[in-house]
Amino acid sequence: MGEEKRKEKRKDPKGRNLRNGETYDEASGRYRYSYMDAAGKRRQLYSWTLTSKDPIPSGKKQKMGESLREKELQAQTEKANQIDSTGGNMTVYQLMQRYVNLKMPDVRETTRNGYRTQLKFMENEQFGRKKINKVNATEAEEWFDSLYKDKGKSYSTLHTLRGILRPAFAMAKKNRWVVDNPFDFQMLKKRYGGTKTRDALSKADMRRFLDFVRTDKHFSAYFDGVFILFNTGLRISEFCGLTPGDIDFENHVIHVRRQLLRIHDGDRMLYYIEIPKTDNGIRDVPMLADVETAFQNVMAARPQRDVEPVVWNEEHTDSASGFLWLDKDGSYEVAQHWQNHLRWARAKFNRIYKDEIPPVTPHVCRHTFCSNCASIGMNPKTLQMIMGHASIEFTLNVYTHLEAGDIKGEFFSLMNNKAYNFYPLDRRPETVAPDTGGDDDEGDPDIDAAPDDDD
Repeated sequence: MGEEKRKEKRKDPKGRNLRNGETYDEASGRYRYSYMDAAGKRRQLYSWTLTSKDPIPSGKKQKMGESLREKELQAQTEKANQIDSTGGNMTVYQLMQRYVNLKMPDVRETTRNGYRTQLKFMENEQFGRKKINKVNATEAEEWFDSLYKDKGKSYSTLHTLRGILRPAFAMAKKNRWVVDNPFDFQMLKKRYGGTKTRDALSKADMRRFLDFVRTDKHFSAYFDGVFILFNTGLRISEFCGLTPGDIDFENHVIHVRRQLLRIHDGDRMLYYIEIPKTDNGIRDVPMLADVETAFQNVMAARPQRDVEPVVWNEEHTDSASGFLWLDKDGSYEVAQHWQNHLRWARAKFNRIYKDEIPPVTPHVCRHTFCSNCASIGMNPKTLQMIMGHASIEFTLNVYTHLEAGDIKGEFFSLMNNKAYNFYPLDRRPETVAPDTGGDDDEGDPDIDAAPDDDD
């Protein structure tokens, strides 16, 4: 009798057979699965239902995908892949911290500041408290959708966040803390509002905007700076990093040697300098006479101070002081200042005039300069060096955004000034074909030959 009882299969209240490791607790009404993980540690899983088709008992809460059998399958998959359940129990926020701490020594301060911003955001985000071994790809995409739709996060912000989460989960997968990388999905620009481009201003809009800034009672104070941005193509942090010694009036060039940046360091603002962002960033930018005049105006108007604050680089091996641009409190201006100057000036313009101007940012000024240079036929390689582009591809992309009028105007300008006068129709032939005394037959065309129009 005892032997027969030991062979009797265990069943749940519905009469279903329970597998090895599965039990049903009549007192609580819960199912339990007991197993050994890949590290040899005893683990317990609990659920109100045995299968995904079972109804959840009244008054109890349980998410989809959390029946006991579904949890068992996940546990078995993790064990088969030798997943370390201890590592898998860390939260998304903790994983981000661990990844960032590994990368911090190898990146620039600007990137570190971006890491800090994303960590601060994730620390207060409910998703950041999820266990990494409980996050799946569907949940990750749904979370990104909610950040965009419900919290107004931009494509750029989401792209930066994913730029940390995807390699962090790749690290977790490599260490066998998780089975898959839930952030290894394609992030479509159209889905998250990333299709908007910061196009160059047309020549007409650039002139209208500069006229307005020049004559406005408030914004005229920034005219020389805005004029320089539109006519040099400097990156805004390079522009803010200029000192009088960088403006070489004798050789008519701007020596671009550094960026001036500012980050939050707890409750205070920390200034520091960095070399330009690309290998081609350290360069000399030619100055037109009007640009030189604008710089002279800036230097003449800049208040003279007995002590100029010194700003160091991260390694404390280089420093600079006397930057050209000062705010109303006498502190050095950085990118955010000029973004605001341009944004507020454009907003005022559009409140006054019916024919509005598109968004104007420091990058739009840079792109406008680049497009204007391309429109007059500047050699792409020359333009690449002036702009400090890392690759010629960045420069060539500008040529695809030229206005139709620019292309047509440039074409006829080059043709009409004899630059393309290789064979005028009124040319007197120097080579005269002899009279062979008959018509030459060309023969039948070879219809199988490839057309000679492939490029």
